[in-house]
Amino acid sequence: MTLQQEQEVEDFSDVAPPKTWVGLVLGLWLSGVFAASLGGWLDVGHERTAPMALLGVAVLWPLLYFAMGRCRFVPQSMPLAATAGLILFGMASALSSFMSPVALLSTGYLVLTLAGIWLALQFNSSLDADQYEQGLKVFALLTACLLVGFAWYDYVPGTRLGNGKDILNPNTIGLVSVSVFLAAMSIRTLALRLAIMGPIAGIIVLTSSRAAAVAAVVGLGMIVWLRLRARRRPVLLIAGICLILAVGVTLAYGDVMYRILDRSFGLSAADRGIGSGATGRVTAWKETWDLFARNPVLGVGFRAHEFLLKADSSSHNGYLATLAEVGMLGFLGVLFLIMRGLRLLWVGSREPEAGFSQSILFGLCVGYLLLAIFERYLINVGNPTSLLFLVAIMRSRALESSVVTPNELRYEPLDESAVDEPGERVYGHG
Repeated sequence: MTLQQEQEVEDFSDVAPPKTWVGLVLGLWLSGVFAASLGGWLDVGHERTAPMALLGVAVLWPLLYFAMGRCRFVPQSMPLAATAGLILFGMASALSSFMSPVALLSTGYLVLTLAGIWLALQFNSSLDADQYEQGLKVFALLTACLLVGFAWYDYVPGTRLGNGKDILNPNTIGLVSVSVFLAAMSIRTLALRLAIMGPIAGIIVLTSSRAAAVAAVVGLGMIVWLRLRARRRPVLLIAGICLILAVGVTLAYGDVMYRILDRSFGLSAADRGIGSGATGRVTAWKETWDLFARNPVLGVGFRAHEFLLKADSSSHNGYLATLAEVGMLGFLGVLFLIMRGLRLLWVGSREPEAGFSQSILFGLCVGYLLLAIFERYLINVGNPTSLLFLVAIMRSRALESSVVTPNELRYEPLDESAVDEPGERVYGHG
């Protein structure tokens, strides 16, 4: 690169992008989806017309912002392989919907899901590091208030949060709480961050959702790991010391810890304890696998497996549900998109500016993938956690090309003929 080219790049970088509210819109969008599910007085998995219409409006309204605002409406493209994976998932889901026992419902869910993916690409095409951080803060603050208000209204001592008024399933509350708990890591003031994470952790305990508790702990651990790594701290040494301390505390106070966990999460309960076959989910898992085995190519229909199960209301496993519903082809498309998104987040967490929010998104993805072992959906738009997962993994071509690994940072000498003063050597990015 010549000196003149370098000057042109500098002049172009000095031009400030137009002021947008896309970070605020992201936070309002995620919070609004949860508010809609509360306003509909239902678990978003139920099929009822009015609440589903309300949820659809809550999911789709940012399309108006992108159509009328300063952000681009057509998102930046993804690389060819990622685009192929998305097309594979869309085509498999569309074909399976034609064979679904509830074809109209499957088609409606597919259209809403594809719209959610489009919105995720739109947000990723417009969000920078600061706006990502702003969106996560807005989401954490607003949704934490909604969760605390709901807990105050619904909780009945002796019952799981969510079962008090039978408004939302306890596991749904736990699922939403995980994303709020992790998004609070975007708040840089420690006191305010803990003021949000503390009550949300208490809400997870009140739901007695073990999967949500594990996802929150593992997701937080990944965020801390990535941030220590970005600061060039001895991560393995710190992790080893923490592991030794944890083993020591467990050996010294194992009985006390088990009693506390048993009281909070029902580890020895007859209906949902350790010996209950994952709360009866094993039978549902086997039946869902049988659905896939009978329809391995295209599946039984997008969001239709629940209507074919006899053992339970759903598979309670997002991976098996995806396999059964869209077949192996659609599942492979989804799996590729997830692995690509995780790779980009992992590398992006090293960046000095974007790494702060990228670490949160990576931790959330890891926690969400753990939750999907026990929750019925892998790709979903009915709750803010699933939507934020979509935003995290649907990375555009521009975001992928902006990720620079340390090995790619090198310097090369420039052509000395481009230097004004004899003998002066200028170095620039290669």
